[in-house]
Amino acid sequence: MNKISKIVGAVCIYSVSMIGSSFADSSAFTGGYVAVTGSAIGMALDGTRTKTVDTETNTKGKAGMVSAAAGVEVGFSYPISDMAFITIGGSFQPFDASVNAKNVTSGKNVKMDTDDILSVFIEPSFNITENSAFFLKVGHSDSDVSVSGTDVENIKSYSFDGTTVALGTKTISDNGMFFKTEAGITDYGTINITGVSEEADDTTGEKTYGSSVKADIEVAYGQVTVGYKF
Repeated sequence: MNKISKIVGAVCIYSVSMIGSSFADSSAFTGGYVAVTGSAIGMALDGTRTKTVDTETNTKGKAGMVSAAAGVEVGFSYPISDMAFITIGGSFQPFDASVNAKNVTSGKNVKMDTDDILSVFIEPSFNITENSAFFLKVGHSDSDVSVSGTDVENIKSYSFDGTTVALGTKTISDNGMFFKTEAGITDYGTINITGVSEEADDTTGEKTYGSSVKADIEVAYGQVTVGYKF
């Protein structure tokens, strides 16, 4: 996240320097809008499995997936000056993808299924030209993930939320249609998966479910948005 902060700061300074020598008019973006979105989403898990039977041991592993998604977005843009405005909005993104977490769970058959992503955000934006702007997005995202598999005691569902940071540009036409591109990262923090099986008993073949897995989840995405400003 520190690297992201440095990049954001550098791009903001560069954009402000451009604004000073550009003809800009934030009124072109003022007002409410509706839009559709298309995204490429990559999810990464970095976790540690803790085994408790016999000698307690910790084993680290990673897993990930990439998937496409589509959604809807609504918002309103408020002018701050001739060259700057703030957009406040929300988005809903149906998202159904699976992550095979065997690497994270030391070979155990554990699958994580993601659910819809609901986000709210604020976008400080700076005009570069009369009808185009650069923006920084900061948002909050909520989602659910269900954990299942033959090595999980019961199917479990976890709610988790995270902070989104993104950078992008937007361009609007005289008829109100606009086009927006962005790239960002959502840090969902840590999820604690309990009830993962230990090694089966050599004599009876019976499993015990004393292991647990802690995994950090990060989502990187690139998104294109097409919408209409009222």
